Amino acid sequence: MGDLSKARSAIDSLTVYRNLLSDETVSRFLRLLAAAEGGDAASFCAAYGEFFCSLANRNAALDMAQLLERLVRLDDNAFSRAAAGGEEGKAYGLLRKAAEYDLAAIATLAAISAAQIKTAAGGAQSEAISALPEYANDSKSVFSTLDRFERTDEMERFYRQNGFGRFAEFGAFRWTGELIGVVNADPVRLNDLKEYDYERGLVVANTLDFLEGRGGGNLLLYGDRGTGKSSTVKALANEYRAKGLRIVELPLKRLPELPAVIETLRAIPLKFLLFLDDVSFATDDESFSSLKSVLEGGVVARPENCRVYATSNRRHLIKESFSDRNVDDVHAGDTMQEKLSLADRFDQTISFFAPGQAHYFAIVRSLAVDRRLAVPAETLERAAAQWALRSGGRTPRAARQFVDWAQAQTEQGRPLLESESD
Repeated sequence: MGDLSKARSAIDSLTVYRNLLSDETVSRFLRLLAAAEGGDAASFCAAYGEFFCSLANRNAALDMAQLLERLVRLDDNAFSRAAAGGEEGKAYGLLRKAAEYDLAAIATLAAISAAQIKTAAGGAQSEAISALPEYANDSKSVFSTLDRFERTDEMERFYRQNGFGRFAEFGAFRWTGELIGVVNADPVRLNDLKEYDYERGLVVANTLDFLEGRGGGNLLLYGDRGTGKSSTVKALANEYRAKGLRIVELPLKRLPELPAVIETLRAIPLKFLLFLDDVSFATDDESFSSLKSVLEGGVVARPENCRVYATSNRRHLIKESFSDRNVDDVHAGDTMQEKLSLADRFDQTISFFAPGQAHYFAIVRSLAVDRRLAVPAETLERAAAQWALRSGGRTPRAARQFVDWAQAQTEQGRPLLESESD
């Protein structure tokens, strides 16, 4: 049996990593190996073209070993789930042994070069075969740099730190009736957010309590628009991803599905922030009952790996008008209190209010330092004040937008102050 046949046989016997057999590029690679030993040059060239095209679309470096390593790291299987959950014992030992065998088999596949395949297909006798372009397989992947024991150790460490499958691939998700990974998530970090150290510190402390097993509660971040409430929540997911934190954004129209989201995440050995942005309800909106039951706890126990972080511009999350008070309800006061007390069901409410002028200027100066803007402080502050008048107020969002604009102006040699352009 030739080397290509041995590699195919080893791959056919995969156990815990068997999902790789259904991957399009791997399937085409296996068909290519079979075609190389089939003796038909035309069939081989067609199989080679299909594989090469698939690899080029998946991996810019055209490196098969690199692609195989990515597939292994992101695979959702019994071993990756058990490792992510920190399992031990006899059953886990058997899974780990199976993974060790599979990784060794995948390593034989990763080591096969284009030249080796073309030689097996009779490339020396066929000009068409010898002229085919070659893919790379010389990257420093786990298959070439680690032995079979070190390789399994590395995968175990990776899963325990990063999770498995889509949870290893993505740090942020959206719920659309199912969990969808966010490819281009907002990269904001806590260091990017200026001032509000006390308020943000409360959020960070609660999050660390949650991550480190000390409880941590559901949070409502309430306050003026543009003060960084949503950015704070998104920054947490980026800051603590290596600690096992993920964020799931739930649109308000999907709020009745909140129990389904929680049941989907309950068994995942990671921690999740269920992010509800800009929350408010109409008086006749019954979907707030789903949120209330999660915050208070219903018949089903609240999972220890999920917390609700909501933002709102309203202290009372349900909109109320004077007409709402003129209702034919014997216990109207009780009904109104029930509606207005939803915010009280969060473990903490943390307030973010619009900054005063000195606070606003401090944010602008800090952002300008980060961008290395060479603008005199007096000019920067006067221009920032003008910007705030035009944009409708002093907020961290307005400060960031101003600094973005100021950077573009200075790069073009344009003045920041309106009086200087007259």
